[in-house]
Amino acid sequence: MAPQLKRDSLGAADLSMTGRDHTVRPEVHDASLSTRVLQGLAYAVVMMLFRIIAEVVSAKTFSIGETAILFGSVSSGGAAGGAAYYATDHLRAVGGWRKTVANVVSLLVYCFATLVVFVVAWWTTHGALFE
Repeated sequence: MAPQLKRDSLGAADLSMTGRDHTVRPEVHDASLSTRVLQGLAYAVVMMLFRIIAEVVSAKTFSIGETAILFGSVSSGGAAGGAAYYATDHLRAVGGWRKTVANVVSLLVYCFATLVVFVVAWWTTHGALFE
């Protein structure tokens, strides 16, 4: 009998041997933490560019400082959202309702981080947000 040829996985999950008992477990992370952070940051920057284009077209203009505050807070939120996405990859790999929870948590982390950075930056440069 001829030996069988080894074939590529064609999209199947990568497997690695881990643990003392050498059990085979699927890899959880498709990308590194830095890749996820950069992806989150890139999504935020693209959305911010749409905002800047809308600002140029509209009659109301913001100062350079206000635009920088908004740009910085959205970018920081994107990076935090990417890190949260990476941290919840194990839930996403399980699937089902855990995947939904992981996606919602990532989105909430993005929103919360953006809001916190925006409020702190605004308070530092302009004083109280609500007077």
